[in-house]
Order: sequence, then C-alpha cells, then structure tokens
Amino acid sequence: MKTAKFITNILTAIVYVCIIGFLAIAAPMVLGYHPVVVLSGSMEPTYHVGSVIYYKAAPFEQINVGDPITFVGAEGGAMVTHRVVEKDESARAFGTEGDANDGRDPGMVPYTNVVGKASKISIPYGGYFVNYGKQPFVIGIMVAILLAGTVVDHLAKEEKKDSKEQNQQETQQ
Repeated sequence: MKTAKFITNILTAIVYVCIIGFLAIAAPMVLGYHPVVVLSGSMEPTYHVGSVIYYKAAPFEQINVGDPITFVGAEGGAMVTHRVVEKDESARAFGTEGDANDGRDPGMVPYTNVVGKASKISIPYGGYFVNYGKQPFVIGIMVAILLAGTVVDHLAKEEKKDSKEQNQQETQQ
C-alpha cells in the first residue's frame, strides 16, 4: 500500500502542477487578454512557434502601423497574428505581413476581422503544453490519476485505522 500511495502522490502532484500551469496561462484573461497558440514561424523571432501569446480587443484608432494584430484569416477562419504595415482609414482595413515573411499578405484585413492587438507577452513552448493538455484523452488520464489518488488515500487511512484498532485489542488482552 505504501508503494501505491507513493506513486499516486507523485502522479497527483504532477497533475496539480499541470493545473496550476493552465491557470497561470489563463490568468491574463481576467484583464481582458485572450491566449492564442503560435502555430507557424511567420512572426519569428518576435513570436516563436509553440508559444502562447495574448491579444486584447482594441478600437481601430488604437491600432497603428508596426503593431502586431490577431485577426480571423480569410481562408478557413484560422486565427493569424501579423504586423500592420499599412492602415487604410477610409476602408477601416489593414495591410499585414509576418515578420519572417518576404512580402505582404494578400489583400487587406478589414477591421471587422480583427480580434485584437497582440501584446508583447509570450510564453515560449506554452502552446505545446496547452494543445497537449486540452486533449480529451489527457484530461481523462488526469481525472483518473486524481480519482486513484483519492481512493488510495482512503484505503491507506482505513488500513491504518484497522491496524491501530487491532493493536489496541491486542494490548487489552
């Protein structure tokens, strides 16, 4: 029982560390920032592949040339974070380009597609952690570890209680 308790305690501690990591990544949401995982190298070295970056809604007037913005791309609705290289006041649209790209993105990004202005905050490799941790299989394993830890703790307490009662009975005889 001691070995099972030791193993479940270690695994439970790992699960709690993961939960704390998820909460730390989500914490800026309280201030209106939204996390997004960097999936391509188009913004290297500003934002590295696998990083978690944050964006916050911003009015059109507060977005300027040079600012990185996160927007819904034209094809498939994937989120994209690129730098503003042109601002068209009359069309309320932006020309964008990835820092690592050789040229501008095709077309202009209408302000209605912009979800926010990207912050300078970046958590390297955090995206791998987030993408792995949100898989149903991983969540199930984490829940199973926590349940197993609870069961083993309960059984260990019962075993200790039974042992204590048995010792008291032997002492009274």
